[in-house]
Amino acid sequence: MAFIGILTDSSHEPYLKQNLSEIIKHNQILFLTQESLKNVKNIKFQVMILGKKITKQQQELRQLLEKTQYLIFNADRTENTEILKDLSFHLITYGFNSKATITASSVEEQKIMIYLQRGIQNIEGRSIEPQEIEISLEKEADSYAVMEMISLKLLFWP
Repeated sequence: MAFIGILTDSSHEPYLKQNLSEIIKHNQILFLTQESLKNVKNIKFQVMILGKKITKQQQELRQLLEKTQYLIFNADRTENTEILKDLSFHLITYGFNSKATITASSVEEQKIMIYLQRGIQNIEGRSIEPQEIEISLEKEADSYAVMEMISLKLLFWP
């Protein structure tokens, strides 16, 4: 069982809970806020998602990231890059940034095409090759929530 920490916009939480039910069943997922970072400083997260701007508790977040094995990072949040300096983990980026590991190649009203631009290694050490994944969009989902969900699913791909 892996500990997974998710620090993202609170509006993404219902979508992620609904679409990560299989991962939630076998792992411990904690949805974090900036304020809750000081309460989880002793937890070693195997995976962290950092999808929102961090304005406070930066030292606590850095301490968590020092022990994290995989970081899924919103590459469009360039203000957060300073906190990542001199840390060692597997980094998977997502966003509309053309250099992101996972990006949206096409966004339509009812579907989104997610593109894994570079191969990644999953939790079990298996290689996941570049590919496109079509996702039907639900009304409450936004593109970033979908990219967070796909990033996490790819890490736990069998």
